[in-house]
Amino acid sequence: MADPMNTGADRWPGATWYEATTGQRKFARVSGTRRCRVAIIGGGLAGIATALGLVERGEPNICVLDAAGPGAGASGRNGGFVFAGYSLDNDALISQLGASRARMLHGWTREAVTLIRDRIDRYGIDCQVNDAGVLLADWFGDDNDLQGFAARMHEQLGFRLDPVDRRSMRGYVASRRYGAGLHEPGSFHFHPLRHIQGLAEVIEQAGGAVLADSPVRSVDFANGCWRLRCDDGEVEADEVVLATGGYDRRLYPPVQRALQPVATYIAVTEPLGGLLDELMPSPVAVYDTRFAFDYYRPLPDTRLLWGGRISMAARSPTAIRRLMARDIRRVFPSLDGIRFEYAWGGWMSYARHQMPLLGQRPDGLWHALAFGGHGMATTTLAGELMAEALTGSDRRLSEFQGWPPLWAGGAAGRMAVQSHYWMCQLRDWLRDRFGGGNGAV
Repeated sequence: MADPMNTGADRWPGATWYEATTGQRKFARVSGTRRCRVAIIGGGLAGIATALGLVERGEPNICVLDAAGPGAGASGRNGGFVFAGYSLDNDALISQLGASRARMLHGWTREAVTLIRDRIDRYGIDCQVNDAGVLLADWFGDDNDLQGFAARMHEQLGFRLDPVDRRSMRGYVASRRYGAGLHEPGSFHFHPLRHIQGLAEVIEQAGGAVLADSPVRSVDFANGCWRLRCDDGEVEADEVVLATGGYDRRLYPPVQRALQPVATYIAVTEPLGGLLDELMPSPVAVYDTRFAFDYYRPLPDTRLLWGGRISMAARSPTAIRRLMARDIRRVFPSLDGIRFEYAWGGWMSYARHQMPLLGQRPDGLWHALAFGGHGMATTTLAGELMAEALTGSDRRLSEFQGWPPLWAGGAAGRMAVQSHYWMCQLRDWLRDRFGGGNGAV
């Protein structure tokens, strides 16, 4: 296995462990003129899920185009957590919609988690699925707050979270940093790049096309047909779905000007051998109750994938290693000085309202963007909603029209977002320092 630390490269975004553990899969590129019924711009999970949803509904005449390849952006560079919810906080969702509608929309993300898992089995995708689940660990030692949250979610959303008391937490994570926890039934974690490339192969086997190294330079509608121009050819289509993210904000400004790219960072340790089982007796994926939380999970080769931090900055792999080393020793002091063999960053895309941008523009172009930090379930849900609408039913898609593409504010908006993040992180620091309790038994 190649070690990117020895390549001399120290540039954003950094080489990933996912890339190093995924075989080389070749996808064609746009050449000449290609005709299809639906063209999808963006080979992330939103675009791939839209294409697969169409294939499963008997519409294989589709074409997915990506500037690099399936999963090259956030969909193949993330933590690999698959769990329910939106980037918008559950309580905020309830406040905006009322309990009934919020229960329905949140329920759709839970169904998407099940759909992802079912497709992995149905299509035999080798993506290192770990069904141990996802665990929310309390950073602040406030058991009553955590229990109240679980009760509220069950009552108002029908969302089950299984309580894990402080003593039982040691059976999941051997760290004195945490108090109690909540385990989400049905959640899991996996290798996201293998997953999305496996889905891309399913689409091609069904007669669809997934095209890599094919950046779309322009999108125009004339004479009843959309034309997508690429470097070496063009695609003509009856319908177009824009499913890009934080890596492209210029192709179609009416929607993409609403995107705010936000960075997060991940590092992967050297193999830990038996020490990993001691630190994590149950191979769950873990995140905590802070605003800018740690998130981590064990990997099959006894490494620990560790992610965290959010900001507007593109940091080098060296800087990411330094930040992750500081964070990991707060939870696992025995890993002080551990070597990170991989480190990378990536852009998540958010809208101001923290909900996905889903719908159709007045000119007829469809869009599915802005999935933030809950990308696996919400992008899969978006693909289903797009596929439903493109085959005649926009009932579920229409539920998202209350969250339109509002301008993100450009450079001033980025400064405002960073200031908000600093304020939230300061609030968490003050609570940790003066609010009482650090989870220690």
